Amino acid sequence: MLFVVKKVFVKFLIPVVLFGLPFVVPVYAVGFDVSTFATIFSMIFVILVGFFIAAATANYLNLQSHLAEETAYLIALFSLGVSVQPSMKKKLGDVIDAYLIAAVDYPLLEYANKTRKELHDVIDVVDSIEVKVSDPKGMVALDHLYEAKISLIKTLHSVAFSAPRVVHRIHWVILTALASALVFLLFTLRTGEVLAGIVIGVLTISLYLVLILLHEVDNNDFLEDSLAYSDVQKVFEAIGKLKYYPETAFRRYGNDQLQLDKDYRVGIYKDYPKSMEKRIKIVKV
Repeated sequence: MLFVVKKVFVKFLIPVVLFGLPFVVPVYAVGFDVSTFATIFSMIFVILVGFFIAAATANYLNLQSHLAEETAYLIALFSLGVSVQPSMKKKLGDVIDAYLIAAVDYPLLEYANKTRKELHDVIDVVDSIEVKVSDPKGMVALDHLYEAKISLIKTLHSVAFSAPRVVHRIHWVILTALASALVFLLFTLRTGEVLAGIVIGVLTISLYLVLILLHEVDNNDFLEDSLAYSDVQKVFEAIGKLKYYPETAFRRYGNDQLQLDKDYRVGIYKDYPKSMEKRIKIVKV
């Protein structure tokens, strides 16, 4: 509920307030050439925003690709591990399940660094899988299993590299200062006419929404919304486990965006966000 309220406030209420500012702020003038300063500020703003959006978008696309690869490698690990040593099916499925549950508990920006213990458990089980020397097919499958393990580790390192934000606090200070200066200069162009107020209000909203767009791309909000836990559920199904959702998923997306066509598990935190300790509840559909 809090997330929804915040989203409505950021994307609807603030733009409405910004649109109304040209009509309520008293008309004022300055004693210097507005067009010269507006051109300088707008050029700097456009160059910086363009650079940051390009860099953040590149990270976004790379992260999307790496997450798809991670899903494929986890499924391959389970499938190959079971084919090499069928008796390891439950143990391998359990450690992959524990890793995935830990992974979806954290945002995309954090999970690669927060789930190292669970990942090491998966690697340890994979390394313990054995095959008889007299089984040539098993030996080939074991080679592919180790290749999938190495590829998974590389992919998770790439995820950790792609996930961090491009725009830092000092950059936001600069961008906000430039946008504020542009708004101040725009307000000097008002003539008291309604049409002028509307145009300036629209331009003010545009500057604000450009910054919001940059924040969402840089923060991977678009990627989290587009995935909405869908990819990870494929792995749960492949290893024979019920789907899992943290309770925060229902607060953010509601039931409509989540795939709740079958029985699933819900992680209920004891003291979120201070602690990730939780109990897992099975929900029957």
